[in-house]
Amino acid sequence: MALSNLPTIADYLAFLSRQPDELYALRKDLLIGVTNFFRDAEAFGLLYEKVLPRIFENKRREKEIRVWVAGCSTGEEAYSVAILMRKYADGLDEPYAIKIFATDLDKESIEYASQGVYSESINSHLSEEDVARFFIQDDGMFQVTKEIRKMVVFAPHNIIKDPPFSNLDLVTCRNMLIYLQPEMQFKVLSLFHFALTPEGFLFLGPSETIGKFTNQFEPIDRQWNIFAHKNAKAPSGSRSARMTGSIAPPSYRLKPELPAAAASPDVRGSAKTDQLLAALAEEHVPPSLVIDAGNDVVHLNGAINDYLLLAKGKPSLNVYKMVDAGLSVALSTALQKVRKEKREVVYRSLTVQTNAGQRVTDLKIRPFSLLHPEYDRHVLVLFEEPAQPAPLPALTLASADLAGTANTRIYELEQELRLTEETLQATVEELETSNEELQSTNEELVAANEELQSANEELQSVNEELVTVNTEFQFKIQELIELNNDINNFLVSTRIGTIFLDKRMCIRRFTPAITKEIHLMDVDYGRPIDHISHHFKNNALLDDARSVLQTLVPLEKEVQSKTGTWYSMRIMPYRTEDNFVSGVVLTFVDITELKTANEELQKLSYAIEQSPSMTMMTDTAGVVEYVNPQFTQVTGFGLEEVYGLNMRELSRWEDIDPSFEQLLATVERGETWTGELSGRTKQGGDYWESVKIIPIKDDAGRLIHFLKLSEDISERKNAEEMLRKTEMLSAVGQLAAGIAHEIRNPLTALKGFTKLMGVANDSKSSYVEIMMGELNRIEQIVSELLVLAKPQAVDFATKELEPIVQDVLMLLESQANLNGVEVVSELEPGLAVHCVENQLKQVFINLLKNAIEAMPNGGRIHVRSASGPEGRIGVRFSDNGPGIPESKLAKLGEPFYSTKEKGTGLGLMVSYKIIENHQGGIQFQSKEGVGTTVTIDLPAEA
Repeated sequence: MALSNLPTIADYLAFLSRQPDELYALRKDLLIGVTNFFRDAEAFGLLYEKVLPRIFENKRREKEIRVWVAGCSTGEEAYSVAILMRKYADGLDEPYAIKIFATDLDKESIEYASQGVYSESINSHLSEEDVARFFIQDDGMFQVTKEIRKMVVFAPHNIIKDPPFSNLDLVTCRNMLIYLQPEMQFKVLSLFHFALTPEGFLFLGPSETIGKFTNQFEPIDRQWNIFAHKNAKAPSGSRSARMTGSIAPPSYRLKPELPAAAASPDVRGSAKTDQLLAALAEEHVPPSLVIDAGNDVVHLNGAINDYLLLAKGKPSLNVYKMVDAGLSVALSTALQKVRKEKREVVYRSLTVQTNAGQRVTDLKIRPFSLLHPEYDRHVLVLFEEPAQPAPLPALTLASADLAGTANTRIYELEQELRLTEETLQATVEELETSNEELQSTNEELVAANEELQSANEELQSVNEELVTVNTEFQFKIQELIELNNDINNFLVSTRIGTIFLDKRMCIRRFTPAITKEIHLMDVDYGRPIDHISHHFKNNALLDDARSVLQTLVPLEKEVQSKTGTWYSMRIMPYRTEDNFVSGVVLTFVDITELKTANEELQKLSYAIEQSPSMTMMTDTAGVVEYVNPQFTQVTGFGLEEVYGLNMRELSRWEDIDPSFEQLLATVERGETWTGELSGRTKQGGDYWESVKIIPIKDDAGRLIHFLKLSEDISERKNAEEMLRKTEMLSAVGQLAAGIAHEIRNPLTALKGFTKLMGVANDSKSSYVEIMMGELNRIEQIVSELLVLAKPQAVDFATKELEPIVQDVLMLLESQANLNGVEVVSELEPGLAVHCVENQLKQVFINLLKNAIEAMPNGGRIHVRSASGPEGRIGVRFSDNGPGIPESKLAKLGEPFYSTKEKGTGLGLMVSYKIIENHQGGIQFQSKEGVGTTVTIDLPAEA
């Protein structure tokens, strides 16, 4: 009420009528579902020892036992009873069908109980043997075995409203009645009494009683409230302990015996004493009958045969059918008085009809025993000879004889009248008692009739529901039949060998395809798989199956049979519809052809993967589908980077003749194209390859792929280019040497005369200066030519690179400022090289000066030095000038080739030569409109 913000119960009641969910939540809060396995173990022990033997004995003919567990909650009590009965039934020679109905009002509890899954806490209530036998452990949970779950049927049931089950041998309702009002308890107990068979038993909780039904049940154990139906018969062995002796047919005269109760235990077993008692009973005890509570004769004694008469029809031991009809009335009245008042009743001088005619006898009816409770309802009937009356004196008058006869007749009539009055009184009392019982019975019948009418209506409704459910089941059964036929046909027709194993590794089902390798027949269902021989070389099939069952991780591997056939074996857990693992499934797929083809493909794959040639496969449009590792090693591009790109994007097809389109047309005609191509690596470098493009056709002759095979010839190309440049430099050197020697001497003389002319003629000093500038330029060219012709003998020394670059930057700083160029340096300190300092400065000045002159309108130059891999040092000059066209990059460094209008082209050639003498290299990278980067690579000096 507080959670719903309702102040009064009336408000909450109205809220419940509007919100069915709240009513359900309230019921969940009020119901108590605390239970566990074998709660009150001693009570279940008594059930096993005292009740189950009698139940199984009573059902030894039908072999069917029915049990109702009312208020089963989450199922522990129902499973406990099932386990108890299964353990008892296993010890018997013949099988019994045991059906346990477990009901509860809570549908969620019923659904939970039907799963039969419990936590490891059950170990505290069950023995290790019971857990191992009746439970299956799975992921820390314990599930009741299918054998026990089949014995129990769970169903929702309202014990107050719904009709009960019937013909039950045992009803258990423990600790539920205490939550009901007395009226409801009475109703529920009456339902239990109605549901039980006459030999049934009732098992209640220790805090419950049977109340007013004490006359309907007899206790087996009052402490644990185990009761038997009042009509339940005790085993035959117990009945024989009450009364020994036998009933002799009236037509035979047998030696009478005394009742066993009259015999002393001290003399029992002694033959002499038995003879003594037999003689006593035969000679000194009058003829007598012993009658039980049902008025049946259980013992005869003395010369009793004269008083017994056989009735017509079926023989009976009832005393009223064994004596004269006139005696039956007196005997009936006397039996009631004796049992009620516990005293002797005597009828004197009764005339009875016997086998020897009419006889007068004294009839004495007394209690058989007042000391032994088991004979409390037994009665002893004695037939004694009447005492002889004293002889009358002789009378002479006839009137005297007449008076004596009249007196005798009057006495007889008085006796008969007294007997009749007593009989009438007993009959009236019996009628009154019977009337009271009939009234009570009538009231019960009226109540029972009302209940039966209500139950009949409910049964009619249930019957209609059952008809509907039955129709649905018919459809389901038909679907299952069709599905079963489909599965059977699938298993027979499939070429995949399959084996279904349960948790014990026993065969549940298999397909005919597997019999080729495993010797299975229909009679092998239920046999362990390790009992069956097979042709597989792998002897670990059983271990693999157990591993999958334990880890629930599927296993897939290839196995080979002794005939050479290869199979792909897959082992998976077998999961039921409710996601419980109940075994494993092994499938075997023949992969011999696939294995052979795969081996061939693997060989080809190894050949291509490990080939020193670059391999590329494309479709007929030139789109890349595959490249081998050698291609990746040379270019740096992986398959995932080039997949889907066109082949023309990975090489410079514009430098070749014919064009790319013409080349594709040639290959499409089935011809092979061969040539050389240049390409760019992922890092931006260039490489050369010798290419062969081959058309690939299928069996029908249709073109399906292009195969490009190529070899990296970059080293060969570089060697050829180096050889060309070396030969060119050698020729230039020889030419330069000749020119230098031929020009140097006249040039020296001209410079001297020019100086003299400048001194002598001041008016023309400007012309002289121009002439001197040109002569100095010619002298510089001659000096450079001499460097090319023959390197000067210089001394190499270890120098730090940073001061050398700083000197060059300082020298050209003013020129850079005049052109509006910003020079930024990033120099790593401590880098040393083995060099000729002036020559390195000459190279750096040449490169930096070319960069400044390339940006007359200003720009930015970045100079950076840093250590690189494998003991190398890199010096990089980067600018953002106009850049160099790609067509001119390849000619840089050739003699007399320059990108400047007034350049001689010898400066870069001399720089190449100097860096080469220093065992280094120069690399140019440029893009028009972006700028140029020159990288010098030198060996580092430690």
